[in-house]
Amino acid sequence: MEFNGEAALMKPSALAASKRRLLIDYLRALIANLAYALAVEGLTDLVPSLLDMNKVLGELTDEISRADAIYSDEIIARTVCLIRTSQVLLDDEGVTQTIH
Repeated sequence: MEFNGEAALMKPSALAASKRRLLIDYLRALIANLAYALAVEGLTDLVPSLLDMNKVLGELTDEISRADAIYSDEIIARTVCLIRTSQVLLDDEGVTQTIH
């Protein structure tokens, strides 16, 4: 899923519920891919938490997409933060393995 520059600057709550649902599905796909990549790199201690979060996001997709702005924006923002942090850990692991 790609957003143009204007949409990327919007708060998720400014999107229609159907677009928020697509955004959540996209974030879930990113989490699944990160969990796999972390497992491949041997960072398996993080995988169960990522998979649990992914499951909960899936179960709550409809609720999150229809929720009030503060609730919806907070959950999506925290999910993006988790994805970014996991990606940094994965990138740092790759750099460490390359150097050694």
